[in-house]
Amino acid sequence: MPSLERNDADLVAESREGRRDAFRQIVERYQSLICSVAYSAIGDVSRSEDVAQETFLSAWKDLRLLREPEKLRAWLCSIARHRTQRTLRGQSHDPMHGASPL
Repeated sequence: MPSLERNDADLVAESREGRRDAFRQIVERYQSLICSVAYSAIGDVSRSEDVAQETFLSAWKDLRLLREPEKLRAWLCSIARHRTQRTLRGQSHDPMHGASPL
């Protein structure tokens, strides 16, 4: 039986019940967007993918804190922006960041 496209609120509710398949669908739905948000600030594909992974991990852990499930997309983007800022702050403290290889 083909699965119908479920809305974000439904996927959040199912994820909160522990249904990992629902959260997998959230990740699949938003992974390109979240990687793009991170990449636009970081400019590095690998690091933006790391930020995206951290974003979804954080979202999974804090899903119960999402007050308006229909605003999942905005919430994920907000998490990604905060994770990106944290990554950029960490880069500014890294003396090797931006150094040319010998």
